[in-house]
Amino acid sequence: MKPIFAEKEDLNRLLEWCSDVPEYQKKLSSYLEDRNDTAVVIVEEEHKMVAIALLKVQETEKKGYIWIYSKHKDYQSQPDIMQFLLKWLRKQGAKEYNVI
Repeated sequence: MKPIFAEKEDLNRLLEWCSDVPEYQKKLSSYLEDRNDTAVVIVEEEHKMVAIALLKVQETEKKGYIWIYSKHKDYQSQPDIMQFLLKWLRKQGAKEYNVI
């Protein structure tokens, strides 16, 4: 299992993969913009996408938010994935976080 940060070039592939979740589709393009307070993480296993995480930090409140979508429940709370996501949130200044 390998979490990687998505690039703008990944947008079409991400939109297609999460086509059954319109609320993710609406947020994807803005989260992929070159900003310091948002990120999109793709989780792949054997070169196949298995989960997407949207990350956001509210710097003034020192809070981080994680929205994870997976077509398999096993990946939504997988410890290695959560550690990867939390590391990025802390690096961006979040002192606490919410998983949505």
